[in-house]
Amino acid sequence: MALNRQDLPLSRTTGRSPRWIVLGFLLASFAWAPIIAMSFTAPPTVSLTAVFVGGLVVFGFALLLVLLNAVDPGRVPAAGIRNTVLLIAVSLVLWAPSYSWAEPGEQPWAWLAGFAVAASALASWQGGVTAVVVLVSAAGVGGAAFEGSPVPSVVTSLGCAVAVWAMCQVLVWAHRLWLAAQDGREAQAELAVAEERLRADRELHDVLGRRLAVIALKAELAAGFAARDPDRAAVESNSIRDLANGTLREARRAIHGETATDLPTQLQSADLVLSSAGIRTTIDADPKALALIPASLAALLATVIREAVTNVLRHSDARSASIVISATTSLVTLRVVNDGVSRSLPAYGTDGTGIAALSARCAAVGATLVAGRSGEDCFELRLESREGLGGPS
Repeated sequence: MALNRQDLPLSRTTGRSPRWIVLGFLLASFAWAPIIAMSFTAPPTVSLTAVFVGGLVVFGFALLLVLLNAVDPGRVPAAGIRNTVLLIAVSLVLWAPSYSWAEPGEQPWAWLAGFAVAASALASWQGGVTAVVVLVSAAGVGGAAFEGSPVPSVVTSLGCAVAVWAMCQVLVWAHRLWLAAQDGREAQAELAVAEERLRADRELHDVLGRRLAVIALKAELAAGFAARDPDRAAVESNSIRDLANGTLREARRAIHGETATDLPTQLQSADLVLSSAGIRTTIDADPKALALIPASLAALLATVIREAVTNVLRHSDARSASIVISATTSLVTLRVVNDGVSRSLPAYGTDGTGIAALSARCAAVGATLVAGRSGEDCFELRLESREGLGGPS
């Protein structure tokens, strides 16, 4: 059956709710950064308090941009770098007022630095390293300048960064794992679509290639008989019409994935097509043995026969052809032989949909397919499979 659009999984763009849930959790966790900084700071005037609050709002906005990069790693890398640099820059702007207006014994800027480092590390390890070097160093300088010792500020910033990063990293990792699973499902869907297109191309190649070759031959015959034998020309014209209608039906079935690939049907079709092209055809296959061949092997034999018939029509001036299938409990053999192969012509069936592709397909299921010249002007295709009537030996 052909692949329908509704069979495809939803893409990432149609299911963003996990991303927003993760982002909401991160915002709830990182909202403590401006709260703690404001709680541990006492600006001397109302206007300076308003300025400081405005700075914290900008800090929160920069923090949001970095967290967006953390939950959406597919964003442009340059944008992530800019956002991390912006967060570090805003944090450094708040360094002097935070230390100058800090309440006794508190390190408000060290807490801001810790949250900024954690957010940068969640977005990318490069941003985390940069933030650690710049912001923790600034915390140490601030502690030494305003508190007499860099240790409390450095310990506070590093401790906050590690604790917040560890708490949120698990969630971010799980979200990225979910995104990878979504990408895998999308890739699987795209692969299914590609396989369906290849199947349709292969079916149309088989159907149209052989049928159109026969129609072309019959059209030449009808044109030759038109003047000297109108009745024979009419017969050939009717045959062309029937073949064209049959070709149209098979093409439609191929597009919708309904082409018959059972072995008896393909043998009958091969006899009809070759005979219609004026090729004397001999088919030697025991119907009882055909019914006992495993379904997967029968489908492979049908495909090989169909390709062989197409190649006979397209690449030879055959007068006779034979198809022989022999089957035992340990070996199944298919031989397709035709004459009319000129020595000046290269060996046929070497294109992407010919013998080379069939050989690879046979090898994938443990069968062997060989093809080459046989005798003066004959060509032989031979398939052997150890999967006999009793299954794999």
